[in-house]
Amino acid sequence: GATFMRDGVNFSIFSKNASAVELLLFETADDAAPKRVIQLDPKKNKTFYYWHVFVPGLEEGQIYGYRVYGRF
Repeated sequence: GATFMRDGVNFSIFSKNASAVELLLFETADDAAPKRVIQLDPKKNKTFYYWHVFVPGLEEGQIYGYRVYGRF
């Protein structure tokens, strides 16, 4: 999920089998493609089975999704 903080948003997702995770940020709900893609580094952005990243400057209401690679 996403947790809004004063200076940005902290994102976290659980995946036992993911080999890679991307955070997708959209301008509007109707966008066909994300405005920004953040690739999470498994060495910096993974703790146990939790993938996480803090994105400074984002505001409450940011539209986002995840692209997850690996076994389903």
